[in-house]
Amino acid sequence: MTWEAEEVLFLHFINGKTKQQAIQYDFWETEYHRKPLDLLKQLTAKGAIHQSDDLSFTLTQFTVPIIKDLLKKAGLKVSGNKIDLIERVKAHREFIDLSHLNMESVYTVDESLETFLHDTIFLNYISLHGPVTIDDAYSYYLRHQDLNASELIIALHERRIEESLLQSNKYEAVKCHHLLSEYYISELHDNDKSLYHLNHFSMLIVLESIQRFQQLNPAEKKDTFFNIDNYTIEKYRNMLIMKQLDINMLYSIFLEHSVQLPYSEEETLLAVQFIIRCIIGSESAEEKLIDDLAALD
Repeated sequence: MTWEAEEVLFLHFINGKTKQQAIQYDFWETEYHRKPLDLLKQLTAKGAIHQSDDLSFTLTQFTVPIIKDLLKKAGLKVSGNKIDLIERVKAHREFIDLSHLNMESVYTVDESLETFLHDTIFLNYISLHGPVTIDDAYSYYLRHQDLNASELIIALHERRIEESLLQSNKYEAVKCHHLLSEYYISELHDNDKSLYHLNHFSMLIVLESIQRFQQLNPAEKKDTFFNIDNYTIEKYRNMLIMKQLDINMLYSIFLEHSVQLPYSEEETLLAVQFIIRCIIGSESAEEKLIDDLAALD
């Protein structure tokens, strides 16, 4: 069966939702120029989804307090997570009054597509985090179906970084490094890889600012120009506080990570020094960088 990227993403979205829930958002039209009702009809025609009244699905429409209230009124335990609570309602269905609940049928993905749904779950991440499009991501998946979700997400963003570094505007590389830094720490718990991408994110911001600054005329160079956001600075400071590394180690790691960036050695060194000064709270970090840049001219 042939799938479009939007159809695959909609498969993930529609699973466990009512028809009204599926068509109420204008997200699909504004983001992908697709009407949700049309996507619903297409997937139904393909036999990919069908409506179900199974309590395992219909009860997911309701909050945990509502489900607990059903169990409490029937004299049953109310401990456990939402899945546990729903299973308890199903097991004791004959003792529980559901008549007051406005339960609607929900769409569920056909069992034959369970593996496909699992293998394409990475599209949910891609759809929420730019700059890789779901079309590019799905096309890449079709050529690399041996990769798992994490490997696909990483490979897609690394490829976009390589492409972006060859362009004059390197915003997409900056964005991808930031996303990968967050992804490695939150999803894979890999501190080293997270730091690698965090350093590249920080360096690219400063190095791009340096290059723009050098193109300004003297009158334009009077205003504040260089900055690293507080969120990023606090990340580095927390690493130092937790003694994951010290400031000298961080300085060396910055230089090591920056070797292959497409900038001069002088610019790279000045960028590292500026970031280190910001981390230690130097109030003269920007002033020192501007003076050093003037010395290069």
